[in-house]
Amino acid sequence: MQTLPNSPTTQETNASNRQFFHTDGADLVGLLCISKALSGGESDIASTHHIYNTLRRTHPDVIETLTTPNWYFDRKGEISPGQDPWYVSSVMYTERRDAAADDDDGNAPPRVWVKFDPNNLTSLARYNSGPDAKIPPMSAKQTYALQVLEETATELALHMILEPGDIQLLANGHVLHARTAYKDWPAGSLDEAGRERVRRHLMRLWLAVPESEGGLRTPFFDSDWKKRGGIQVGDVPPVCPLDAE
Repeated sequence: MQTLPNSPTTQETNASNRQFFHTDGADLVGLLCISKALSGGESDIASTHHIYNTLRRTHPDVIETLTTPNWYFDRKGEISPGQDPWYVSSVMYTERRDAAADDDDGNAPPRVWVKFDPNNLTSLARYNSGPDAKIPPMSAKQTYALQVLEETATELALHMILEPGDIQLLANGHVLHARTAYKDWPAGSLDEAGRERVRRHLMRLWLAVPESEGGLRTPFFDSDWKKRGGIQVGDVPPVCPLDAE
């Protein structure tokens, strides 16, 4: 089935427009650059701890909004039996480390975790508007918090231009990532030697590291599940296509 770019179930991976700062659904997210676009498609990354500390100084009201667990997130059609088409959570979490697990004295500062994609917040109009609305729309405070979060992440970001062969590997809960818009080579275009140009191609890896396999303890309910992250729908077996579907 072909999905249109503005469909609520469309994955943003295939869209050439700019991707705002977000996280993916895994502990580690990796990119291998196989070929670049004609222009754009460059990467920006920003530390969630740096963002949190900056906002705590400049926008404490936004920190309060982002850490309040009253945000509705769209599952975008990835719904297991018994689940609603949405779930409720916060954008940012803080959790103090486990002294026994992390071998510290219990006084270490809490870790900051972020698990969100703004597209999963702004795509809920079919559920939060109209006479049959089932959930509340985003509040003015939430809309403002998203704007400030994006602006702050952009200001603090490290800009990366991945060349063919480069690999980017991120700790997904502690690093937000974004991507500039890009323009790809026209289909069938040739280089100076008369060879067909290779269009933009990046391979992505989503990797889960449960606690029992050496991963950090997270504030999420599935912290030690072996099958978690990515796209999990009921008992549908995972697949690993070489090209995005």
